[in-house]
Amino acid sequence: MISFVMKKEGMDFASALKNLAPRAGVIIPEKKQSAAEDERASRLYGINEAAAEYYHQLLLSSPAAEAARKYVKGRYLKSETVSSFRLGFSLDSWDGLKKHLLAKGFREKELVLAGLAVEKGERIYDRFRGRLMFPIFDPKSRVIGFGARALDDSMPKYLNSAESPVFSKNSVLYGIDRARSAIREQNKAVIVEGYMDVLTAHQHGFVNVIASMGTSLTENQIAILKGMTQHICLALDADTAGSAATLRGIEICRNALAEKVKGPKQWGGAPVQLGTEISILSMPEGKDPDEVIRQSAEEWERLIEQASLLMDHLFDSTAREYDLSSPEQAAQFISRIVPLIAEMQDSSVREGYLNRLAQKTGLSDKVLRGKVADVLYRKRTKRKPIPTTGISPSMHTGDRLEEQCLSLLIQYPRLKDTVSDLLPEHFERSENREIFSAVWVSTSPEEIPDKLDPILNEHFQALAEKTHPPSDRQTRERELAECLHRLEVRRRQSALAAARDIEENSTRLKELWHQQSGLR
Repeated sequence: MISFVMKKEGMDFASALKNLAPRAGVIIPEKKQSAAEDERASRLYGINEAAAEYYHQLLLSSPAAEAARKYVKGRYLKSETVSSFRLGFSLDSWDGLKKHLLAKGFREKELVLAGLAVEKGERIYDRFRGRLMFPIFDPKSRVIGFGARALDDSMPKYLNSAESPVFSKNSVLYGIDRARSAIREQNKAVIVEGYMDVLTAHQHGFVNVIASMGTSLTENQIAILKGMTQHICLALDADTAGSAATLRGIEICRNALAEKVKGPKQWGGAPVQLGTEISILSMPEGKDPDEVIRQSAEEWERLIEQASLLMDHLFDSTAREYDLSSPEQAAQFISRIVPLIAEMQDSSVREGYLNRLAQKTGLSDKVLRGKVADVLYRKRTKRKPIPTTGISPSMHTGDRLEEQCLSLLIQYPRLKDTVSDLLPEHFERSENREIFSAVWVSTSPEEIPDKLDPILNEHFQALAEKTHPPSDRQTRERELAECLHRLEVRRRQSALAAARDIEENSTRLKELWHQQSGLR
């Protein structure tokens, strides 16, 4: 029920739990942050806000910012856009910001904690010097960090705030604070790569555009969009649209948005049904969204309208890797594409792609259908047999099984590498699924609590302190593999039961429809 409300209402775990609890007569104790933690967070938001205002005023009026103002003008940004996004400038000084913030009552250690200053030995100096500044806001419009662009040949070209308790680059989407309403209204989010792309898009009225800040997409970034839209459009540079890194970002996007997953989430894996549509916007050669929008807003709208569906993009980008006039390379192309076609659930769509594949390679539809059948047969025969003990795993091992698995992953982080096929969907209980997601994106157990809602901390602590009998690594790996196998068995049984329910309900609805039609 919690999972249903999360998806239906676009809520996170804690919000869904708090929404449902009163209806069930359950009182959830409030577990608040300590006064010290509240104070620290408040100070960090305050120091970032003060820094943003300082940088912004420098850009508007400081003689030292003339080059930055010239750059902004050269990128055709209006003064309203500069003010709205509060662009700024950092002095080419070791302590300009530090002096300003110390005068405001902040402490040097707070500057370092906020990622605005660098501590080296006994020296603390400004992190950003002589750069155009882009304040980064969270969905609640609080300044949490900065992106900074060099105005000369300094490297790196772009520099971000260091990680802090309120800022993590992999969990931020630039412009989300301004775009979220438009994303909900239009039911579409367009993801670009850079700050300027977002600024130009918003300036021209395309307010549903956000940026991944120049990184490959992460599950945390996609999680921000889950409750806002059912359509994500990725605007990709023509040079990188088919690269391995880009395809990995698309895969992360697809996996994070999957509502129903059967089997490992891989390009050639088992069937995946999406509740969210992903489309790929390939930019014209040598152009980025900023340039396209400035030259022709109509062209940008056309590109979005004509964006390829995910499968079309994969089909075309993979085809470009091979010389299809060569029988050997055509066979390699077919071996990569057929598994993708086989995982499609809609038979009419599957037939359409088989026809395209036949035209590309010269093979007959009949031969290709045989290859699809072979793929599906191999998948079925590779599945491990379901034990016939007569006992439903979910009835007797539900919580214990999930918690055993999580406890092993938390206490022995290196075991993650041995269960790459483990998915959030293997966990039926929402609290365990939330903890698994946090475990999977953390590099150490110490990071996990920071990625969880405080309401789950007690459950996490119990898992972290669960006692395991002494054993070597091989034994623990076998134990975890057995957990994964049993979770997969349970998931298949649940999927089969759900399918039967759907079929039975569908039959009953048809009967009721015929009865009602007869009465009329």
